[in-house]
Amino acid sequence: MSFKHKKKYGQNFLNDQNTILEKIMEVSNVNSEDEILEIGPGEGALTELLLEKSKKVNCVEIDTDLEKILRKKFDSNPKFNLHMGDILETDLDKIIGENTKVVANIPYYITSPIINKLIEHRDKIKEVYLMVQKEVGERVSAISGKERSVLTLAIEYFGEASYLFTIPKEFFTPIPKIDSGFISIKFHEDKKYEKQISEELFFKYVKAAFSNKRKNIVNNLSTLGIPKNIIQEKLEILGIPFNERAENITIEEFIALAKLLENK
Repeated sequence: MSFKHKKKYGQNFLNDQNTILEKIMEVSNVNSEDEILEIGPGEGALTELLLEKSKKVNCVEIDTDLEKILRKKFDSNPKFNLHMGDILETDLDKIIGENTKVVANIPYYITSPIINKLIEHRDKIKEVYLMVQKEVGERVSAISGKERSVLTLAIEYFGEASYLFTIPKEFFTPIPKIDSGFISIKFHEDKKYEKQISEELFFKYVKAAFSNKRKNIVNNLSTLGIPKNIIQEKLEILGIPFNERAENITIEEFIALAKLLENK
């Protein structure tokens, strides 16, 4: 029986294209010590390779029509664990162990919520390897420029993102409108930025700074009720132009600026 892809779940399955699957396995460097979390295993093309290389594979799948396919393929393998449900509502603490590695082709329409959920579980997750929309991959790994966003800074605060390679849209069924990108996120073990500034304080200023992408940093930060002359004074100390936009400000500059503004 052929499987019908469901638009509501954003299902675009990677065809059994060995070159792409092998490249995913190569860059994610899965080994026999790794416990894997795979989000949306689909019909199990990647799952099969993950099971060969890793210690354990925990799959979270929302589509009940796929359960029978996955169980038929992998239930006899003691390393395979299937959890049916929505990843955003799943209690990951009950599923994953310490030093988990995430390797997944995720539903693109919930990319940000999934990344945020993985960040919340960074105490157990050491590395993340995700297939995302190409432009999203470029955005989360952008060092400067208009691609940067609150999500970019969120990932930088907790870890380091890298854009690894592009997957042409023709490698998927059904064929989507856009190409995909494969990214990695490696969480800071030393929590270097969390030690410098609290999460609450950091995001208070970052979210305000990006509140209107067409406006400069002074106008956006003034929405916090801080007089513009005070913001300009602190920017001057840091050597940041008054007309600069949030997308061109580094995480180190954001931290320094937030600290100065808190001590205004």
